[in-house]
Amino acid sequence: MVVQYCSASYRSAAKNGKREPNHFGDVMSQRETSCMLPAVFKNPVQRIMLMSNGNLQRVLSAYYNVPVSVEVLYNEPEDGWQLADSKLPIRYCRNINLICNKTIVCSAQSTVDLLTSKAADLVVSQGVGIGQLYRYMNVLPTFTLLEAHLSDTDSSFSRVYELRSTDVVCTITETFPDGMLDPDYCRRLPGAHPDSTTMSA
Repeated sequence: MVVQYCSASYRSAAKNGKREPNHFGDVMSQRETSCMLPAVFKNPVQRIMLMSNGNLQRVLSAYYNVPVSVEVLYNEPEDGWQLADSKLPIRYCRNINLICNKTIVCSAQSTVDLLTSKAADLVVSQGVGIGQLYRYMNVLPTFTLLEAHLSDTDSSFSRVYELRSTDVVCTITETFPDGMLDPDYCRRLPGAHPDSTTMSA
């Protein structure tokens, strides 16, 4: 396995020269955004997937022009984990697959640290799903790409990134299988609908 490590985040500046947060709202802001990866990542679609900041499911659906769904494999608190506040069951572990036409196009393993009683109450007491927590709290977390890996045997690749807010920190490892960069990767499999077009809000 050839591993290319990089520490990258959305670097942006407002017109007055001041740095602004590198959060999901960058798509709504009038400022310059730079998402740079080392030259070894030659495929432009691969670079888009590696730098997608919380919208990978939408990116994949648009790329394949086929619906992409989330399969939750595991979503449970980690036994015995706690931070400074011993009253909080603070860490959750979550494993999911992104499914396109009955095949896996991305696997993700994540740890979710609930840093405040507000976040813990939403998950533990009110039953808010980990996957919906940022949206439910109306929070735009910052995105930082920590690692990007390339295989030396096939076209598979992976990344490790962080989504951080005051209340919640997610560290996510995503693995993209060999061949998934082929636009017909999903369509050529049983059950695909080549002429279908899916749009979502």
